[in-house]
Formats: sequence, C-alpha cells, structure tokens
Amino acid sequence: MGETTGSGRVLYVDDDEEYAALTATFLERTSDHLVVSTAASASDALDRLDDTTFDCVVSDYRMPGMDGLALFERVRDRDDDLPFVLVTGVKDESIASEALARGVTDFVRKRPGSEAFELFANRIENAIERYRATRQCRQFRSAVEHAGHVVLITDADGRIEYVNDAFEAVTGYSAAEAVGRRPSMLQSGQHGDAFYRSLWRTISSGEVWEGELVNERKNGEQYVIDQTIAPITDEGETITGFVAINRNVTERKERELNLAFLKQAIDQAGIGIGTYGADGYATYVNERLAELFGTGRDDLRTRHMATLDPDLDPDRFEAYWRSFDDSERRIYDTRIERVDTGEEVPAEVVTARVTIEGEPYQVNTVRDAAARKRQERDLERFRSAVEHAGHSVLITDVEGTIEYVNDAFEAVTGYSAAEAIGRTPAMLRSGEHDAAFYRDLWETILDGDVWQGEVVNERKDGTRYVVDQTIAPIDGDESITGFVAINRDVSAIKEYERELEAQNERLKQYGQTVAHDLRNPLALLDAELTRFEMAVDDAGGTVDAERVERLCADIGTTVDRMETLIDDLLAMAEQGQRVLEFESTSVEAVATEAWAQIDTASAALSVEDTDVDADPDRLRELLSNLFRNSVEHGSEDVHVRVTPLDFSAGFAVADDGPGIPEDERDDVFNHGFTTAEDGTGFGLAIVERIAHAHGWSVSVTEGRDGGARFEFRTDEDG
Repeated sequence: MGETTGSGRVLYVDDDEEYAALTATFLERTSDHLVVSTAASASDALDRLDDTTFDCVVSDYRMPGMDGLALFERVRDRDDDLPFVLVTGVKDESIASEALARGVTDFVRKRPGSEAFELFANRIENAIERYRATRQCRQFRSAVEHAGHVVLITDADGRIEYVNDAFEAVTGYSAAEAVGRRPSMLQSGQHGDAFYRSLWRTISSGEVWEGELVNERKNGEQYVIDQTIAPITDEGETITGFVAINRNVTERKERELNLAFLKQAIDQAGIGIGTYGADGYATYVNERLAELFGTGRDDLRTRHMATLDPDLDPDRFEAYWRSFDDSERRIYDTRIERVDTGEEVPAEVVTARVTIEGEPYQVNTVRDAAARKRQERDLERFRSAVEHAGHSVLITDVEGTIEYVNDAFEAVTGYSAAEAIGRTPAMLRSGEHDAAFYRDLWETILDGDVWQGEVVNERKDGTRYVVDQTIAPIDGDESITGFVAINRDVSAIKEYERELEAQNERLKQYGQTVAHDLRNPLALLDAELTRFEMAVDDAGGTVDAERVERLCADIGTTVDRMETLIDDLLAMAEQGQRVLEFESTSVEAVATEAWAQIDTASAALSVEDTDVDADPDRLRELLSNLFRNSVEHGSEDVHVRVTPLDFSAGFAVADDGPGIPEDERDDVFNHGFTTAEDGTGFGLAIVERIAHAHGWSVSVTEGRDGGARFEFRTDEDG
C-alpha cells in the first residue's frame, strides 16, 4: 500500500467502550497515519459526525438500539462519500454479504493479536487512500479537460484516444470525430514529409518535440499553434503513447479564440467553477455550480461562501482566507447544502489561490462525488467476488512477488495473507517438478500467453495437494505488470482416479483368476462329454442308463461349479462399492436371516446379540459367506457361534470345525485361495472387502473349540 497522505481521522463506534478504547489505542499504535476517536453508540456517533469532520467511520455490527448497518444507512443519508467499515465478532457470512451489498466500504471480522490489528489498520488506510486517490485522479482529469490549451492524447502508433474541450473549440472536430483517427487529419499542407519524419524520430526516441505548426480546422481555415509533444511511458520506460499540448498563437484569432474557449470551457464544464474575492462573495459562477447548489447563478453570487460549505465557520472566515499562501491549492471532500431542498450532497472540491492585478482570489472547482462513489462500490463488489471465490486466487507483480491472496488461498495452503504477501509462489513447491517445468511456465507467461496445467504443491503443514492452475498475465499499456493465478484444488479428483485405477487393476486380477479357474471345469466338461460320446459308441445301440446318469451328474456338477464361480465374481465386484447406508444393526437379527439363507444340514448356530453401525444387507452377505465356509469345511453337525468381542467393540464368528492352519491364515482372504476341491476362493475375499468397506479390521485366529475364529473390530483403535 502506498503511503497515506496526511493523517486519517477515524471514528470508531462500539457499545463496548473498553474494547473500543483498546482498539483505538492499538490502531494508533499500529499506524502513524490514523487518529482514532470513539463513540459508545450509533446516536453518539451521529452527534460526533455533526460536530467533527472524519475521514472514515468504523462501526461494530451488533449494538443496542441501532446496529452497525442501521448506522451506515443514517451516515449515507447525510454523506455518500465517507468510507464506512463494518466490524463484527460474529462468524456469519450473510452479514458480510448484506453489508457489502448495501455498499459498505469494507467488512472486517474482529480477531485478536497484533497482526490482526495491523491488517485492520491497513484496510482502514486503504479505504481512506482509495477515495483520496480517486478524487485526485478526477481532479487531474478535470484540469486537463478544461485546460486553456488544446490537449490530445494518442497511442504509441499516433492514433487519437482523447481530446479535451479546447480541441473541439479550436479545430471544429468533435471528440467523436477525432478519436480513432490520427493528427494528420489537421495537416494543412504547409509542412513537407521531412518535417513530420523529424518530428516522429524525436518523440519515438523518447524526446520532447516543440515547435510551431500550421494546422487546418474542419472548416478549412488555417491556424498557427505552438505545439509541445511528449512521450507517455510506463514504469518500464516503454512508450505507450503521446500527449500533445497546442497553444494557439494566431494573432488575428488569439483573443477571439481564447475568449470563446474560456466561455465554453467554464460555462459548459461538467464541474462547477466559481471565483471568490476576499469578502467571501462570488465574482463569477458557471451554470454547473449553480445546478449543484440548486439555485440560479445570480442568486448564488449573493450568498457568502461560508453559508454554502458546512465545514466553514462564518465567524472565522477571515482567518480561513488568510491561511492560504499565494498560488496554494487545496483538495478535499466536503458536503454542500442545496439551496432548493436543504439536502447535503457529497462533493469533491479543488481550491486554488490566484492573484489578479494584485488582488487575491479563490477559484473553486466543485464536482459531484456520487459517480466516484458508484465506481468505488463496483470496485468493492469485484474485490468481494474475488475474496470469496471458491478457488484459490493470488496476484503477483511481474517479478513473481505475491501482492494479494484471497481467503481460499489461506484455507487451502495454510499460509495467511501476511505470511504470503512479499514472498513468491515458490514457497508452495513440493519438489515434484524439476527446474525445466518452471522454466517452461515462466517462458509462457512472460510471452503474454496463458499457462494451464496441473501442479503438485505443498501446504504449510507439509502435506501435498494437486491444483489445476491457470496463470494469466495482467496487461498494462503494452507491457505486463503482473500475473493472476487461479488454482482449483483437484486433490480429491486425483485420489478418486487413483482408487479407480486400483479397483480396475483388482478387477483385472479377478478376471484372470476366474478365467484360470473356469478353464479347469471347462476342461472337465469337455472330458465328460468325450466320455459320454465314447460310452454311446461302446453301447452299440444299447444304452447303459446307470452310466449315462452318472456322466450327466458329473457334467451337472461341473456346470454348477462354473455358475458358482460367476456368482462369486459378481458378488466380489459388487463389494467394491462404498457402504453408504449405515444404521444401528442387531447382529443377532442379521445372523439369523443369514443362517436361514444357506443349506445348514444339521449344523447349529448360537448368537449373543450386540449392536454395530453397519449396512444390514452387506452385513448379511458377510455372515452368509462365513457360515457357508464353516458348513462346507466342517462336519455335518458343526456348531457356529457369533459373540461380541471381550475387550473392544465388534464381534466374532467361530466354529468347532477343523480350523485354519496358522501358516495359511495370511492367505485366506486372497481371492482365489481355497482348500476345497469345489471352492471358488472368493468367499473370504468378499468377507474382507465388506469389512473394510465398513471401516472394520478383520483377523483370523484359532477358536476356543479348535475351529476357525474370525474377529471384526469396529472401533477406530481396533
């Protein structure tokens, strides 16, 4: 931020007087440019504003009687120009949105710490400096607009971009006719090509050209000017255009043109102009000044200056007049009171002391500040949009030094704005990309092109994240002044892609396993069919019914084996989906349903109930596979028990069958692993996938009765 010119008088409003005093002390201690007064209520603040001129009002949002937004509306009723900053300790984005939508200059959340006060003071200074700078820019433009000489501005190729009122008066061409054309439209034929080549060589080399020139008006009449042409350069000394100032020196027309220009410039000016003598009364006012005050020119000349400006004390007018030095200029914002309505409206005033024939006069130019205020509101809305964008935004200068980051940058990277500003984006490098990667990036944006790509960055805490980054140059007048980077965090998308790739790889492995396992039944089926054909041939027309029946049974068993493999593969693939519908589930109820779904012969089930958070359908599939495993590998009267775990959350499924050898327990969950001749090797793999989908751990041990025991721990520490 540039240095604030002069001290800024701030009125801080908060019903917590102790906090207000503390804030005022910290703001003044933090900034050499702020002088802070306090008010304990909105009504107190309005009284202070009646008596004292302030450069900015800072108000708490929640106050009894009249809150901060209501105070803002009251302040705006009397002054559309005064910066107003709303502060609150409430974490409610709707308050900020409403405040900014109403036109509050800035919105700040109360935060403790010296760094927070430094940022707070900085934002107040910015608000004050912004409206001062905007006012000065408008005043400079006004000075050029109504200068006594012709002023025209061209681009670097000599194409006219701006002309002032004097240009129109002298040449006869309107601004609309001149803009977009070249000054050669005024050539009279009095000067040869060599004259203009010399002129262009001078200004193109960065030098100022001065000389007399005979031009021709739109009506064909020629006139003589004393012309000065100077290059306009940017910070890099690159020529971006030219400004030409033409003084008409045609003796025959000089007085006539000067008088006509003066009358046109002042009477038709877009700003109010008035000259005042030492007695405080106007010697001249233009029509625009009378319009601003809501009265006629004659009436305005009868009114004392001090009665028109609320900031002037009529009893101290003489002291005010004597306070000016010769040729002194003062620029300030004030309020002017309309004669017709009594309304006070914001205005920008430039006051200049001039001396004519030994007598001091004051020339005042007055501009309605409402348009500037609208511009500031538009700027603030744009800034708010960037500040609250969903993606991380950072702006750097042309060297890559960070000048601005939004809230999303802080949330994603872990670095505060204070930590990031002044450093370069290299602070986020993860080491994932080599120097050539960044050289290519820099070459692209320095050429004026937009760079897009994925970058792996590192947060303040050391964790990595992936962004889809777009970096665009910020163009000044034919030169790059900085860069804006918009980063979309795609870490979740990249993680999803990795998971999808891993799942596809698993499915590929499952397919290979099934293809392998299906080949054996298919080979058996082929062999059985061959045996069947041979049996028919051997029978010689006599059918051995018993042998045919046996061969058909073998073929049916092989087909059943293949169907089981296919069903298990489909079940395995289905478990790859995430479990989404959790609810508190009775293990006893689900186990009873699962037991009823399988052929248990004379096997027995006993359950000690417990509740778990689970998807009931998936839990039933898990238990069905375990029960089927116990029945298929145990005796006909195998006993299966489901019990809660003793020392952690979860449950266990155990049987009194042959158990699982210790050296095979690490392999039982691998797809395709089986010890049964007709097993598919998918049952326990499905069990593990369902458990992991729930976030549970699963382990295999020896049961109390010597069989297999599967333990499912449902707590995070299990």
